[in-house]
Amino acid sequence: MTAEAKNTAPAPKKEIDVKAIITVTARLAQLLAEEVDLLTDMKVSKIEALQQEKLFLANALESQRKLLDKHPELTQTIPSQDRKDLQEVVEVFNAILEENHRKLLLAREVNHKIVQAITSVVREGTLSQSYNDSGSTDAAAFATLSVTLNQTI
Repeated sequence: MTAEAKNTAPAPKKEIDVKAIITVTARLAQLLAEEVDLLTDMKVSKIEALQQEKLFLANALESQRKLLDKHPELTQTIPSQDRKDLQEVVEVFNAILEENHRKLLLAREVNHKIVQAITSVVREGTLSQSYNDSGSTDAAAFATLSVTLNQTI
């Protein structure tokens, strides 16, 4: 093929696979719903098992979004039934996403309160009285305590 022929060859046709987007969005919604259930049951350690697939699906949707941002005319090629199906799946996804967000905030608050309670109990058990320069006891001398956890929400 000559250089001239290469320059006049049509660009490959870009298409959006709406059925795949619907499937990926529905699966991501399903994973988020599983995460909500785990958060409700405070089984936070089991959530990690969902993260790799969630990240893969989110990246797949992001690449489709970027394609649409770059070629908005592709939205005109979506059949009306697929457009309706996609809208329904997106509505379900958004509702589950909102619930997931609420549960994450709640789990974070519970985690924070647990750390505060542990810190308080440990602090009470480790406070030592010492004598200060004036000969009176000074309980504040050992009142600082650092507590960390190896996992965050």
